[in-house]
Amino acid sequence: MAAHRLVSPEQPVLREKKNSGVRYALRAAAGRRMAGKHWLALLGAPRESFGSARSERAQRVFEVLEQVVADYVAPAVDESVLGAKAGPDAGGDGVAPQGAAVEGPAGVPGPSQTQLQPTDDGPPAPVTPASTSTSTGASSVRAESGAACGQLLPGADAPAWEGMPLHLRQLLRGRAYHLVTPVQGKLKQKENRRLLSAVRAAGRMRITGAQWLMLMTAPREAFGSPRSLRAQMFYEALEQAAAHIEPAGDQDTGARLQDAAAG
Repeated sequence: MAAHRLVSPEQPVLREKKNSGVRYALRAAAGRRMAGKHWLALLGAPRESFGSARSERAQRVFEVLEQVVADYVAPAVDESVLGAKAGPDAGGDGVAPQGAAVEGPAGVPGPSQTQLQPTDDGPPAPVTPASTSTSTGASSVRAESGAACGQLLPGADAPAWEGMPLHLRQLLRGRAYHLVTPVQGKLKQKENRRLLSAVRAAGRMRITGAQWLMLMTAPREAFGSPRSLRAQMFYEALEQAAAHIEPAGDQDTGARLQDAAAG
């Protein structure tokens, strides 16, 4: 529907020769005949290829594409990267074939390694004022910033994230909607696009474990200025959710006790 509205009639920018691939892909989307090449053309196109900065129709198409990345592309890429134990460049090449320029909704960086520190069985990292990560197993991560700062959180695939109470998810949904309607401040910056996708997923109550971790460990300033009431209310909702999550260590202990009782 968003594509149909954008090409009926077409905006001037879509008639430019350099945007012919985007124009054909939008027509395919409007006709429900999208092939892989059409997806790549749309997901790799910069925002300005769809229309002017003031075009609400162009913005709507771009936001739908960001939802596609957040709900389908990013989780699939993350899963393939984890399964293949790929190298450090895998996160940037997983959305498009080698050599394809990705600048649009799919051109997002991976989670900040300074915010999430996966724990392992290796030697503990030196403790500094900016790092307090400990080694407790690959199924948990230490939050070094954000609403869950200092907590040992379940891993991205842990079932604990699915058990978040409905009232907390509903609270987060309402505040996420207000935070990104419209998008303002740092969330508009390209490097925060993945965080923006996580906020939008919260607004749809369809948050993955990886997105929960991203939201829980993002610093307060990533959501808006200190004067932003909307950013503050969203952050407070995250703090409430973080307080509900059972520490990963307690989950492991509980599981062992249940197994012992069953035995």
